[in-house]
Amino acid sequence: MKGAYHLRTDNSGMTLMEVLISLFIFTIIAFVIPVVFSIWNQPKSVTIPYEERILFTSQLQLDLRTSTVSWTNVNETILYFRRSSDNATVQYELYQDKIRRRVNNTGHEVFLQYVRKMKVYNKEYGIELNITSIDGREYWQIITHPNDVISGVRHE
Repeated sequence: MKGAYHLRTDNSGMTLMEVLISLFIFTIIAFVIPVVFSIWNQPKSVTIPYEERILFTSQLQLDLRTSTVSWTNVNETILYFRRSSDNATVQYELYQDKIRRRVNNTGHEVFLQYVRKMKVYNKEYGIELNITSIDGREYWQIITHPNDVISGVRHE
């Protein structure tokens, strides 16, 4: 009965060690790929989001409308309002990379992030605001006081 059983003499199967090595390499690749994509997809520049600017401008307009007087510090970097309803002092200032709102020197309401510089110019018709973001973009905003504007005509 020669040839009834044929023994395989070539080693064409995979050993346990080969399976473990290939599983190890696959695991490393599976963990490295998400990290590479997260680094690759990071934003190149940081700018002030549009929605935050709209919210900031709306709150600034509200504070200006309800105030009796507004002024800035000597460096024109802090904006102050005096509210007529409760005689409170509202201030907008640059704090680290944020513009925050404080009432009577208390609180910490963040309205804008990623700000490098803020400059406020108090004009007879309202205020002019110049904000520079961390990536260097400049944003100008002119907010008029309603007591100084009649029928859309600005009195300077």
